[in-house]
Amino acid sequence: MANFKPISQLLEEYQDGYSLEQEFYKNPDIYQKEIENIFLHHWLFAGHTSQIPKTGDYFLCEFDKESIIVIRTKDGSVKAHLNVCRHRGSHICLEKQGTAKSLTCPYHAWTYNLNGDLIAARNMADDFDPLSNGLHSANVEMVGGLIFVSLAKDPPSLKGMQDDLKDVFDVFGFDNMKLAKHTHYPIQANWKLVVENYQECYHCAPSHKDFAKVHAMAQSLERFDAQKEAFIKNSDGYVRTKVSPFYFDQAKDGEEGYQYDRNPLLTGRKSGSKGGKPVAPLLGKLKVYEEASSEFMVGPITFFLIYDDHMLAYRFLPETHETSHCDLYWFVRDDAVEGKDYDLEELTWLWQVTILDDEKIIENNQKGVDSRYYTPGRLSEWESFPQHFLNFYLNSLKK
Repeated sequence: MANFKPISQLLEEYQDGYSLEQEFYKNPDIYQKEIENIFLHHWLFAGHTSQIPKTGDYFLCEFDKESIIVIRTKDGSVKAHLNVCRHRGSHICLEKQGTAKSLTCPYHAWTYNLNGDLIAARNMADDFDPLSNGLHSANVEMVGGLIFVSLAKDPPSLKGMQDDLKDVFDVFGFDNMKLAKHTHYPIQANWKLVVENYQECYHCAPSHKDFAKVHAMAQSLERFDAQKEAFIKNSDGYVRTKVSPFYFDQAKDGEEGYQYDRNPLLTGRKSGSKGGKPVAPLLGKLKVYEEASSEFMVGPITFFLIYDDHMLAYRFLPETHETSHCDLYWFVRDDAVEGKDYDLEELTWLWQVTILDDEKIIENNQKGVDSRYYTPGRLSEWESFPQHFLNFYLNSLKK
């Protein structure tokens, strides 16, 4: 059995500006603390209302040992229940998505309505109380059609984000999007390596040849900063370019961390596609295709990239302390018709190849971190966002 250092010692020994010690990626006890302090506390992107348009439609959001049923109820609202029967604990929904008139456990047929109330339990004693045996619920918050869930008793507030980014959600039409495609990628690596990779573009030029043909941030830091300064100066202000900086460790007390920024694409590029050409109708209230894209983060594991004609969502979740997965979602305007207004292969091409690149990068990173010769390395000037994440992460372990 591995002889791991105490967590308190690892926290004390961390050196700012460096990557984490190996034990943060290998110690199962640290992983359990991460689940308790991060994944059972913060808001997680679960999916989109277009996935559950009708009464009884549901899908599952799963990580570690948890399975959450996200379902459309009879009154049209969205609710979330733990996929755990109150009898002896069996999973109730065995398919990743589906439609149900009620939620019936396949083990002993205990049955719950769409609101999670127990409505049938055979041969129970007279003193059994159905009212106290409904499904455990999860908190649900909506951002336009985006569904967020939290398993916390008292989750961080999303109000600051909702108020601050109201104009962003309005311009891009968050209330008027639909899911075009969802893909799931298992990754043989600790979840933190996945998040750290997404946080920086230091690797973009050498590792993402196709991405680098579209995004200006794949250039040198100096060239990117100069192009961004010129972009902000010349912007007409129709789409906000001001940074909302409450990023991970900068979140206000009691509020969820979030961040918004808008960055230039390379000259002549207007979307995330081959050649940077538009591939779908403009989102929301946009009138022209600008050579830019916006980035939006909420919570520690959910990231959105918003082109003017489509939006992507990345969600990174752990399965064990050694494995994780990425869910990737593509959104288009809700009245766009596949095959007429957009071609699904063209729409998804860039980020399909990019995530496959990332999968190899991250798994190779894990192999190196597993080595007895691994030591924390110095972060570059291009890795300020990973440092914010590490600050947030280490502070979360202290709680």
